[in-house]
Amino acid sequence: MTLPKLTPAKSLPKSATKVDRRKFRFPDYRYVYRTGPFLLPAATHSIDWAVLNNDAAKQKVRVTVFKCNLGGAKTADPPGPLEVTVDPGHTTHNANGASGGFFYEIQVECNSQLIFPYAATWPGSVGDPIPGSVVKSAEFIRQLS
Repeated sequence: MTLPKLTPAKSLPKSATKVDRRKFRFPDYRYVYRTGPFLLPAATHSIDWAVLNNDAAKQKVRVTVFKCNLGGAKTADPPGPLEVTVDPGHTTHNANGASGGFFYEIQVECNSQLIFPYAATWPGSVGDPIPGSVVKSAEFIRQLS
C-alpha cells in the first residue's frame, strides 16, 4: 500500500495561493460551507483540511481556518485564506499549525455542490487523526444567504 505524500504544516499545496486580505472581496463564490466551532484536543499539533472535487470541471475553492477567540472575534489562522484550483476527481489538502484546547472553524467557499470538504486534527505532523476530531463532508453546514 502506498501512503499519500503529506506536505509539512507550514507549506502550501502546489495549486494554492495565499489570498491578500486587503483585496478580500465577497461574494466570489456561490456556496459557503462551515464546520461551526469545534474544540481541538489538547494533543493537537495541526488541523488538516482536504477538499475533493467530484465535479466534471476544474474548480477554484477558497479555504479559511479560523481560530474562534472566546469573548472576541474569530480570526483567520495563518497562513490565512487559501485559494486552490482542484482538477476533476482530484483532492488537495493543507495542514495548519494549531493549538489544542482552543475552538476553531473551517470555512470552504466554492461554486460547485460537488466539492466535498474534510477536516481532522493530528497529534504530530503525520496524517494520523485524533479519534473524535474528524469533521466529515456531511457535517459541514451550508450557509444559506
